[in-house]
Amino acid sequence: MRIRFTRAIIVLLSLFAAAPSANAQEAANVEPHGFSFGVKFGMSDLWGDVGTQSVIDHYTNNKYWDKPQFMGGLFFRYSFHPAFNVRLNFNYGTLFATDEWNTEKAKKASNDQSDYVQRYTRFADIHDNVWEGSLTFEIDPLRLGSYTSRGSRRPGQPYILAGIGYFHFQPFATYTNRETKISQLVNIYNLHLEGDGWNIPNAPARYSLWQLEIPLGVGYKKDIGEHLNIGLEYEYRMTMTDYLDGVSNTYIDPKYFDQNLSPDKAAIAKDMYDRTWVNGINKNGIPAGTPRGNPSVNDSYSTISLVFFWKFKNREGNWWE
Repeated sequence: MRIRFTRAIIVLLSLFAAAPSANAQEAANVEPHGFSFGVKFGMSDLWGDVGTQSVIDHYTNNKYWDKPQFMGGLFFRYSFHPAFNVRLNFNYGTLFATDEWNTEKAKKASNDQSDYVQRYTRFADIHDNVWEGSLTFEIDPLRLGSYTSRGSRRPGQPYILAGIGYFHFQPFATYTNRETKISQLVNIYNLHLEGDGWNIPNAPARYSLWQLEIPLGVGYKKDIGEHLNIGLEYEYRMTMTDYLDGVSNTYIDPKYFDQNLSPDKAAIAKDMYDRTWVNGINKNGIPAGTPRGNPSVNDSYSTISLVFFWKFKNREGNWWE
């Protein structure tokens, strides 16, 4: 997957280099008002309690590249000014994070209180399916001045994105049976692994699988001819939940699973809420009330994508000409 994505980036850069020069295409490169239809596809990343604390550790550990995740979709775009455009976006993708990414740094840590050791000991993971819809505004800074200037008419343009969105997620995590040691993915939402929504001491509120987000992004696009546009885009989504990765609060007393779940679900939940036994570091379990995550910081996710869109011909002309 990593090789294929790298090849796609090389192809994109080649297309940029092969595109017509600014001198030959100046007249065509002023953004016409009107509609465009686009598609995008790229790698996705989850930023939460599970995984690595540092961005550098996130991307440089070897295990990250064993299982890259992807997100893509389509969008409808309208340009109402050379520098201002609005997009309606619909995307689907997957997110993944695991505390196992801390393995190598945990082995080299000087003491058991190291963040790498604490995360590796917890040994949680998360697999999310995500559906999102958003409305974003695209601003081309170089076109904010006179549209007749050379900078505003060149085919390559940086841009920034900001908007608001709504997404739905389905959280899955690895369940390992203590007796058989067989692992499988299970949906954790109805297991209440931190007692969320239950009438027990210090339990967090029940979280929703439907959440608001604030997408922010930057990109670079280039006109390939009069209608086709390609680009490379990074988009970061701030969310209003700390449960994208299923980890936020504290470890609860396992007796509450027996009191609030069916016997089958309770057995699974007790094996999943505290996975410190899986890697053999802590076979006695974590005491109730011990922090499991950090509820003061919400989770987020991001994508880096290839973007293609087709600008429909405007028969009426541009209002600014």
